[in-house]
Amino acid sequence: MFQAFVSALLPVILIAGLGAYLGRKTTYLDSPALGQLVTNIGLPCLLLSSVLKMQMPVGEMLSLVLATAAVLISMMIVTFFVLRVARLPVRYYISPLVNPNAGNLGIPVVFALVGDAGLAAAVVISSVVQISHFTLGVGAMSGEYKPKQLIKNAPVMALLLGIILLGLSIPVPDFAVDTLSMLGNITLPIMLLMLGQSISSLTMIDKAQFTRLLSFAVYRPLIGTLIALGIIELFPLTPPQALALLLQSAMPVAVISYMLSKKYGGPTQEIAGLIVISTPISFVMISLLWILVS
Repeated sequence: MFQAFVSALLPVILIAGLGAYLGRKTTYLDSPALGQLVTNIGLPCLLLSSVLKMQMPVGEMLSLVLATAAVLISMMIVTFFVLRVARLPVRYYISPLVNPNAGNLGIPVVFALVGDAGLAAAVVISSVVQISHFTLGVGAMSGEYKPKQLIKNAPVMALLLGIILLGLSIPVPDFAVDTLSMLGNITLPIMLLMLGQSISSLTMIDKAQFTRLLSFAVYRPLIGTLIALGIIELFPLTPPQALALLLQSAMPVAVISYMLSKKYGGPTQEIAGLIVISTPISFVMISLLWILVS
């Protein structure tokens, strides 16, 4: 069982490690257009092709969306009070602690451990988390919320299109699904390469802050998992969907939180430290989940 787990995750770790190496030694991953390619082309195509291939019923998709939203909202409420007790600024810390790295780490991990059965669920969950990044994340750190940002978010639009196609039972030609699948196949390796490149460029915080950040680095995957365990009992999710939600909820702090913190003048070094420290802790949490469900 442990060997199967390691074998499943090794490609994820190796590709992310390659991304870290390339990030330090080359300029291959430096172009901002690479991230835009994944966000605007790869991820939407991966979302549509995965959902259409699995023929996920609209009711199941909506249940998964609501369950994911329930996890995030519950996490937000708990985190708000934790930050108040810790006397830390809610504005800069709530989004990093609430929103997991469901995209460039969560999707590959779910695919590696659950396979095709969990891939569609993983991209749906990731899309909901992206909405949270563009609402809770941008709204909290910037001090204002702009709904128009969601309209420009390609994965969100792809999710809505998938719901419409499935809801109206509109047939999609095989060549169209195959084209979407081919375009979507670029997503996972590029996401992992970019994740490795992003982490390799981060700088750690000083030792005086380490204890506090270690606590929050444990908090993000641990409390996320515990909340998800309760939420999946309330929604009619299939086993692969429930497992995907558990794994996504156990993900570490997202790299996009560092980018938002840098853009809006937040504590970038602390957020960077949270990402670095929470990533190995998250892998421990994933290992425990895998042992429990296997």
